[in-house]
Amino acid sequence: MRTRHRISIVLLPLLALVLLASAIRFLGADMYKSPQYSHLVQLENGWTISHANDTFKPDVLSKSDIGMANKGDTIALTKTLEDYDVAPATIHFRSILSTIDVYLNGQLIYTFGHDYYEAGKMLPKVEHFVNLPDDYPGKELTILITATERNAFSGMSPITLGVMEDITRSMVQNGRLSLSIAVFLVMFGFMILVLSPILLQKGNHDLSIAFSGVISVLLGLYILCFNDLFWAFSDSPAFYTFLEYLSLFQLPASILLFLTFAGQIRGKRIPLILGIVNYGFAIVTAILHLTNLVHICNFVSTLHLIALVEGFYIIVSLLAAVYERRAHPDEFNTRNMSTNMLILGLVLFLGCAVTDIIKFNIQKYVSTGEVNTNINFLTVGGLLFIVCLVLNYFFHCIEYINASNMKQKLEGLAYTDVLTGISNRSKCELTLAELSGAYTIISVDLDYLKYTNDTYGHLTGDKLLSGFADILKGCFYDATLLGRMGGDEFIIILPFINEAKLEKELASFVNTMEQRSKTDSPIKYSASYGHASSNDDILGNNPTAQNVYLLADARMYKMKKTHHKQTLGRLYDDLLGKNPEEGGLDEH
Repeated sequence: MRTRHRISIVLLPLLALVLLASAIRFLGADMYKSPQYSHLVQLENGWTISHANDTFKPDVLSKSDIGMANKGDTIALTKTLEDYDVAPATIHFRSILSTIDVYLNGQLIYTFGHDYYEAGKMLPKVEHFVNLPDDYPGKELTILITATERNAFSGMSPITLGVMEDITRSMVQNGRLSLSIAVFLVMFGFMILVLSPILLQKGNHDLSIAFSGVISVLLGLYILCFNDLFWAFSDSPAFYTFLEYLSLFQLPASILLFLTFAGQIRGKRIPLILGIVNYGFAIVTAILHLTNLVHICNFVSTLHLIALVEGFYIIVSLLAAVYERRAHPDEFNTRNMSTNMLILGLVLFLGCAVTDIIKFNIQKYVSTGEVNTNINFLTVGGLLFIVCLVLNYFFHCIEYINASNMKQKLEGLAYTDVLTGISNRSKCELTLAELSGAYTIISVDLDYLKYTNDTYGHLTGDKLLSGFADILKGCFYDATLLGRMGGDEFIIILPFINEAKLEKELASFVNTMEQRSKTDSPIKYSASYGHASSNDDILGNNPTAQNVYLLADARMYKMKKTHHKQTLGRLYDDLLGKNPEEGGLDEH
């Protein structure tokens, strides 16, 4: 059974990975792309680039090294267009934090961003679509790109010529995988955020469930914005450029707070403080940006440095936690598999994120420029994290059920009288302490226990106790509590105050004892009882459960005096050798 359980635990994550790989394969396959009306021309050759005092002709435009473009730098791209047999022709390229002016034979045909710059606003990332006249062949195309921020960009974007519809279709198809993953992450995150208040109210989750939803939404938004996928839905590049930075800046804080409340890092103080500081950093940079004091793009390098340091800290802390858990296993810790799934997802995601941060900075400051960079590692890492998170919740539910069952078994051992199978004194006292509302308490004292033990032995006395408990279970089936206070003392708590119903159940109780006494010879079932309710007039202004029980107990002792005479009669009958059925039962 244990081997089968372990195999199922291993197979479930493998099945999830197979389904994930199949989905990625399906979404990224070229065979599902739609046909184009005309061919797309990559304008990679024949350009002359002027930057500062340097003019050169690169072999391939997208791989040209133009250095870092800082605020005020203008990069001029010039090329004589050939007849590409495309009509109507549109050129497409991408810019980052720059104004754009496009000329055809010295005539301005397109401009972007000067209104942003004059208003002191940050220039957004933009996908530019410039329509060309039908007589474009043989004319000189000039594109002026003017950087508006410090370290605005490096590298050149590919420039594509084709029919507008084919260009946009190609962009959507090339971003199909990223789009699908991003939309899934956003929808999944919103679903978790909607459900988190309900899960928190149930008490079997903590605030980490809410922060996991936040992380999923932020990841999805960042992937949409970074890959310029919002252009298909919105014509507000300034908004989704700011949203890209804002979602990126909030990710480290959300991950730290997620780890804090999930309890995966030893000690909550450090990640909690770091998370709050990170959120403060994101809020301050957003305020500075919205007030046009300092644009948020100027803090990206600082964020990357913070994210790298915190990423390595989190990875090391998680691995240390895994090592400590293996070195000092806790036999009572039932959350091993869910915790391992969560740690695996976090390590994979953080490893992918750190890889993309390092790659981005190398491309921007050392290699061919960040214009052509991607976040494929972060995209796949984010999806793996969410898959592991789903598996974590799945295993957590199984572990929670197992823990609940174990808790019920332990409580059963702690609060159950072994001989009778009903509640023991500890459970009775706990119930009395928590009792409220309308209720009736019956105090019951079993007759003949000592006599039975002395006359027939303790084994028969034990049968008397267990048989009496069975009678209580059958007669008071609607009781809140059936308990043995100790020895021959029992208690019954009924969740109602109804004299007629109570008398009917007591009559059934007495009748059942008489019938069982005839069949279970030599065991004799008889009991003294007294009852009181929470609204009893004698209690006055102090109707506590303890006082109600004491009143019921006092009334029970009145009947016990009568039954004491029966016990003497039973002893006399046995001394004379009479049948136990012929005496000793007091008719009520």
